[in-house]
Amino acid sequence: MARLMIFGLALAMTTAVTAQPAERQPASPNIVLIVADDVAFTDLGAYGSEIRTPNIDALARRGTIFSNFHATPMCAPSRAMLMTGVDSHRAGIGNLPETTPTAHRGSPAYRGLLAEGLPTIASRLRGIGYRTYMTGKWHLGHTPETLPSARGFDRTFIVDATGADNWEHRPYLPYYDRAEWFADGEAVHELPDDFYSSEFLVDRMIDFIGGGGVDPFFAYVAFQAIHIPVQAPREFTMRYRDVYNRGWQIHREQRHAAAIEAGLIPEGAPLGVIHPDLRQWDDLTAEEQAWHARAMEVNAGMLEAMDHHLGRLIAHLRATGEYDDTVFIVTSDNGPEGNSPAGSRIMDAWFWMVGYSTDIETMGERGSWGYIGPEWASANASPNSLFKFYANEGGTRVPLIFSGPGIDEGGIARQLGLISDIPATIAVLSGADGAGMTGRSLLAALTGDEADIYGPNDGFGIETAGRRAFYRGRYKIVRNGLPLGDNVWRLYDLEADPGETTDLSASEPELFASMRAGYDAWAEENGVLEMPAGYDPVKTLQQHSRGPILRRYWWILALLGGILVAPIAWLIYRRRRKLKGSRAI
Repeated sequence: MARLMIFGLALAMTTAVTAQPAERQPASPNIVLIVADDVAFTDLGAYGSEIRTPNIDALARRGTIFSNFHATPMCAPSRAMLMTGVDSHRAGIGNLPETTPTAHRGSPAYRGLLAEGLPTIASRLRGIGYRTYMTGKWHLGHTPETLPSARGFDRTFIVDATGADNWEHRPYLPYYDRAEWFADGEAVHELPDDFYSSEFLVDRMIDFIGGGGVDPFFAYVAFQAIHIPVQAPREFTMRYRDVYNRGWQIHREQRHAAAIEAGLIPEGAPLGVIHPDLRQWDDLTAEEQAWHARAMEVNAGMLEAMDHHLGRLIAHLRATGEYDDTVFIVTSDNGPEGNSPAGSRIMDAWFWMVGYSTDIETMGERGSWGYIGPEWASANASPNSLFKFYANEGGTRVPLIFSGPGIDEGGIARQLGLISDIPATIAVLSGADGAGMTGRSLLAALTGDEADIYGPNDGFGIETAGRRAFYRGRYKIVRNGLPLGDNVWRLYDLEADPGETTDLSASEPELFASMRAGYDAWAEENGVLEMPAGYDPVKTLQQHSRGPILRRYWWILALLGGILVAPIAWLIYRRRRKLKGSRAI
């Protein structure tokens, strides 16, 4: 408990400005940063979920949870902000590299690699004597100078891609040549036979931390759970047997009620609508309903498995005496994944070529490729609207838990926050230099103070893949692109209407114009570009995948082509022979 002294000193720092340089305190806490992938606002038990996450829930009871915290709607931009404390465009990652249109490539804001010379929170912490470790998803660059081993981390075991298979060393999308795992900056060519991502990432982090030490540590664990493909040991997935048989609309209503009961949204706040292009549960056949219910069982089991293995890390810190001196941070990089890859000709062909199965009998197991699709994603995002890849609250409002010495216990922080605020807060808690960060310290919220992090006249924007939003006070404007968006700006009062059900742009024209001007100024300051006409990130990814598929699997395609062409050629040959014979007669 010696490190509690840090909080008394840190309280003297203002939280309404960006993190400022500070001298290292003599008793800085350990920092454990946990990022779950594509976890929705109400996916965790502490946020009202039916999914069992007892270890995260225990951290929440010991700490503070946030009800109005935001990421970007895509993983790499969020992770760039999380690592640097600055806007994703300033960090060089305004979009996913995989979905960046050709017209944007070369722009400093859309390089897809972490900007040169930009300090990470790891490099700042290492500069004041922290040991720095990372396991899991990086997705900020795979060149030698952009891997985490070159950006402030002492030890690493990471994957630099949107994701990877959770059971084997192979890519999960045809876009990639391989699953890009790296250990301390060196490419990994094999994974253990008993590999499962959540278990392995915790094992490596426990190895890195070891039995403790004089210097504090920063441990960043970026799980693959619950990113596609959803995969988990059967012992976890079967615990949710028949839980989701009533379908996504009822599930959405249950999550909405649970969020109200948990005090995360106001009583009477309307439930966000399901997009009209999405299917109704009752329109599915019995077989389709069974498949989709099983997909959610696997999704839930994957999240519980992640929590289980996080519990092993917590137990290790208890055993080494480090737990009481450790601040835990748990969050997500964006809302739930709504893509539905099956049915795409490219993905179906690739599944067949590489041997991935979407069968219900083996879903979640080795060799399977599962996903929940847009309807379940919309339900998991409840009480919010839409999901990952969209700038509505379902894509951007995510859970955030701080737990540890000096942090208010059992509190709900309702202040508006942004993912770049996490490294700014870590800088304050540790005494590291926070100069240059645009994120703001959340310390006031962590100690029970209700003071705003962002004042009523302070605004911030979000943009990635043409999904745009601007927040100021209780209000938000948002504009989404294809396939479910129409590129029309809308205005919402998030305090009364977190589900974004009532557009105020017509009834509040002056406020709407002011918010638009705020966004435009923010976009210009951060180098945001307009999207090409008709841009669709999913189609862009598919287009970018065609080349790699042809390059790697040309021989299969040629063989198939030969099998199809040979009978036709034989028939043509026979026909010509007959014609020649008839002419000779």
